[in-house]
Amino acid sequence: MNQVRAKAKEIVEQYGRDGALSLQSLESAEFGVWDRLTPGALLVAALCLAAIEDPALADQMTESGDSLLSRLVSDDFRAIELDADDASMSWERAVARLSAYASSDTLDGLLTQAEDLWSEVLESGELTHPRVRDGESGPWDAEETPMPAGVERLDYGVLKVPRLEGARMHPLHGGERIVGVVVSLGDHALSLQVFKVPSGPVWDTVRPKAVRGVRDQGGSAEEAVSGFGPEVRARIPVVRDGKQVLQPTRIIGCDGPGWLLRGVYGGPAALADVVDPRAHHLFTQTVVDLSAAEGQTDATQGITEVEVHWPTRG
Repeated sequence: MNQVRAKAKEIVEQYGRDGALSLQSLESAEFGVWDRLTPGALLVAALCLAAIEDPALADQMTESGDSLLSRLVSDDFRAIELDADDASMSWERAVARLSAYASSDTLDGLLTQAEDLWSEVLESGELTHPRVRDGESGPWDAEETPMPAGVERLDYGVLKVPRLEGARMHPLHGGERIVGVVVSLGDHALSLQVFKVPSGPVWDTVRPKAVRGVRDQGGSAEEAVSGFGPEVRARIPVVRDGKQVLQPTRIIGCDGPGWLLRGVYGGPAALADVVDPRAHHLFTQTVVDLSAAEGQTDATQGITEVEVHWPTRG
């Protein structure tokens, strides 16, 4: 058994002995890392395979109200790792299910299959090819139909942003105006902002300017392609605890009819080859409604930021 599979089995066995995941197991699993083979990735894949082999297991997870595990077995990772405490509990439930389901021999077989499956997915590039405005993913224009059903969105006027359990929404200020939405995702954050454009796609011309802007600030930046499509991967100088540090930051964008949706995603793992599925869901399922910005800008002004409507709470 190779080292990654052995570590994954050791994590399950540790849970079986102690009835709880140790901090060492949580750290060694590297849960939430999807761009390479890790013990955590194998355990998630093994749980998915177990649910496929035994539909009763998937039913049990659904009936128990364990929404995270239900999402895992349907390949939907949007709610994973919103914050450290929730993440630890969620992963513990996943390992508990696997521990209860699999004997030692069964687990060996599941982990072997999981390694083959995950290696095939990584080699295929399926996790890194662009998935924006491709018929299944947006961002969407409010006048486009049909859009995927079942996505609950929060209304910020020009921006309709998907609701994500555990995420927190904050206003993005531009002077005295609110010009975007910041979604806090634990130790990461995604800001969303709409720009009205006079004609044609503009993201191809905006990206080189973003690269130069970051470099002029003393940071580093380069263009790349990921699940978000063409993007800028940067390390931007910020002041933290009185010291200047370089913040890993992904600058993403997508052209729509008369608009550009820009996202800025920052945090320790912001530059991983495989994009954060929560951030991808938020960005590609956002709806842009320029009718809510009528009167704000003049079409002859070039690329202009659009104010969002922040809901009042009574």
